[in-house]
Amino acid sequence: MDAMIESMIVIDEQGRIEQANKATTVMFGYPRDELIGANVAMLMPGSDGKRHDQYLDRYNRTGRKRIIGTGREVQALRKDGSEFPADIAVGEIRSQGIVRYVGLIRDLTSQRQAEEQALRQREEMVNVSRLSMMGEMAAAMAHELNQPLTAIANFAAASIRLLHQNPEANLQDVLEALSDIYNQAHRAGEVIRRTRSFTRNSEVERRVMDLPTIVAQVRSLAQLDAKANNIQLHWDIPADLPTIEVDAVQIQQVMLNLVRNAVDAMEETLPAHRRIDVRALLTAPHEIRIEVRDQGKGVSPEVSKQIFNAFFTTKSLGMGMGLAICRTIVRTHGGELGFRNNEADNVAAGATFYFTLPTQVKG
Repeated sequence: MDAMIESMIVIDEQGRIEQANKATTVMFGYPRDELIGANVAMLMPGSDGKRHDQYLDRYNRTGRKRIIGTGREVQALRKDGSEFPADIAVGEIRSQGIVRYVGLIRDLTSQRQAEEQALRQREEMVNVSRLSMMGEMAAAMAHELNQPLTAIANFAAASIRLLHQNPEANLQDVLEALSDIYNQAHRAGEVIRRTRSFTRNSEVERRVMDLPTIVAQVRSLAQLDAKANNIQLHWDIPADLPTIEVDAVQIQQVMLNLVRNAVDAMEETLPAHRRIDVRALLTAPHEIRIEVRDQGKGVSPEVSKQIFNAFFTTKSLGMGMGLAICRTIVRTHGGELGFRNNEADNVAAGATFYFTLPTQVKG
């Protein structure tokens, strides 16, 4: 027993510890003499310890297994009062009418820390990808901001000129100019607010929402990018779709990334044919699919084999992380990301990228 690297404990029918190996003393911080004869419930937080005694008592009386012969994850309790996640498997030994139970316990602290670190790294990459996408859209945002700022400057200059000429006679014109200045400043502020809201580094927060609300919050950013590239952007998002439980910003990131890719795909498309269609539909009783269709050059067989791989990109300045991160986001929401060429025999017809999301099932 002492040669084992995992905790091993032998208890009797009443849950009293008869044997404990060296790994147990290290894991829980008790010397062996304090363990022997004590109830094994001392190694579990309050309510868990009581339930363990009840499980043993019920099994001894009825033979109904609850923890015997199975493995499960529990919270364990050290001598110093600290708790840690542990995996426990309990087996039964019967010999000459005597029943004993053997518990194997593995400390999951390092595993949980590694999982949390991996989760933090994934979230950081999601945020970096979001910022990178905003960087690609910087020209469109600059153009959108430049219009209201130019208007503000012009209205202000006109107001100053009118006030110098004849303040009383031009008062109404000045008031109208001030109103226009206010509206244009509000317009510029909205662009900044939407961008800040989308790029904020926030905690993952899943909420039950309807898709039209999620789309409305990112639609203006997508429209901004399309407009700057002389592309028509059409939306078909039915109002009666079932609700979904998602992190809205992450789903918006996926949608905006697909629209951004569609914009890039039509770089060589004639202006008259530059169109992106975004639509949502119910494809199964509990599944919504969101599609982004472009009129670009489609996806070649060579590119299709690597398109979702990290660091693969067809853009000269791309990171190659956008679609890989989008697939990770969609999969963590229980969906899938994919694509198809609009016409298998004519890649010039463009491509449709789509992702699915499970609906929030009621009842």
